[in-house]
Amino acid sequence: MKKMIRVTVCLIMTAALTLAGCSGGSDKSKSAEGKTEAGIPQVSLKFATEPYPDHTVPYVGIEKKFFEDVGITLEKVDAIDADKVPSVLIAGNYDFASGAPSLFIPSMGQGDFTTFAFSNLFLGYSVMAPEGTKTYSDFVKEGMSGEEAIKAALGQMKGKVFTYPSESAIKPFIDLCFQKAGMTLDDVENEVIDDSNGVALMLAGRADFKVGGVPAAATLSSKGFVPILSAKDIVETAEPSEDSKEVRSILHNGWTTTEKWAEENHDTVLRLASVCFRINQYVNDDPKEAAKIHVNYVNQLAGTEFTEEEVQALYKTSIPLYTWDMQKPWFEDKEDALYWEYEIGSTIKMYEDEGMFKSGEYGPSDIVSADKIYAELKELKAEADSNFEKLENADGTALELKEKAEYQYSIFNYLDARNLSEQAVKEMK
Repeated sequence: MKKMIRVTVCLIMTAALTLAGCSGGSDKSKSAEGKTEAGIPQVSLKFATEPYPDHTVPYVGIEKKFFEDVGITLEKVDAIDADKVPSVLIAGNYDFASGAPSLFIPSMGQGDFTTFAFSNLFLGYSVMAPEGTKTYSDFVKEGMSGEEAIKAALGQMKGKVFTYPSESAIKPFIDLCFQKAGMTLDDVENEVIDDSNGVALMLAGRADFKVGGVPAAATLSSKGFVPILSAKDIVETAEPSEDSKEVRSILHNGWTTTEKWAEENHDTVLRLASVCFRINQYVNDDPKEAAKIHVNYVNQLAGTEFTEEEVQALYKTSIPLYTWDMQKPWFEDKEDALYWEYEIGSTIKMYEDEGMFKSGEYGPSDIVSADKIYAELKELKAEADSNFEKLENADGTALELKEKAEYQYSIFNYLDARNLSEQAVKEMK
């Protein structure tokens, strides 16, 4: 078993008591003394991440003190093995975690999880092979259809050694690739070992093909290996439907907690979602500066040797971070193949086919609430907009409240933007 990699982040709490509480009085998260300068109640939380590039992005927000701006102190932040995340949330060792909803699906019978905010898409899985092996793109250029190219690319694997880790998050991609190629794992010689040992086998010539996480793919790429079939190749042919198997080749990553904790700490969930959107916006606006922070955590926790430039490249390729505006189609456009229900619903159906669940026992809404949180934040944003229209001539205390509301609005904390602007309107009367 992999060791838990622990990084404890101690953030200094802001001790400002200038305003009455804005909201969140019913939240049961651990209280911290005082309120922020905007009057937001302070809470202390424990956060679990996975030690991979797509899940260490939150450390950018930690370094930039984005959490503190909405009254959240992270008393502990640990990077732990992906398959352990569901169990530590069930045990209450952490309040929320960065992970993919699909990762939690096999554990739905043990705990009621809910992903309340989406951060990025994971597009990083690919079948790696030695340089010179023909790729999906090579076959397409020769005139093959997408389906034919998939079969030709993976057909090269028959009878060869295929290595991959046992992580559940990777399994749907592997299964989909083989299904699309009309093959099964019996057609290859399987070597199921962790990524670092799998990379060593590939470098030593003792394995012919590999699927693994982003660090493994990046290492192999730097040594001349090539991706013969990637998640991006698979998703090109995806249909906008839960019946589409292709949509399983990507993962909607996000921040997850238990339903019980989310219900008891609703305002905190809204504020956490705002931090997630703020981090995404920051990375998109200034990827160079974000990478300077991110690269140190990636390399420390994942044992990789990424450069800043490589991390910046990941934002454009393997782990694009979607901003508030960019996520709108995920929740409102059912013709978009990335609509939130499709990947989650398709993965649930896969497990139904395998006999893990009864048909219809679970649906996407049983493990994702990000659509509801997005809709609620959108409503709060509209209410804040309405309040701002009434504050055009604000002065004195009303102006001070308005300015604080505007700052919270700018960082996607529409809950406190609404609350503060509402207080400002009352001051105008």
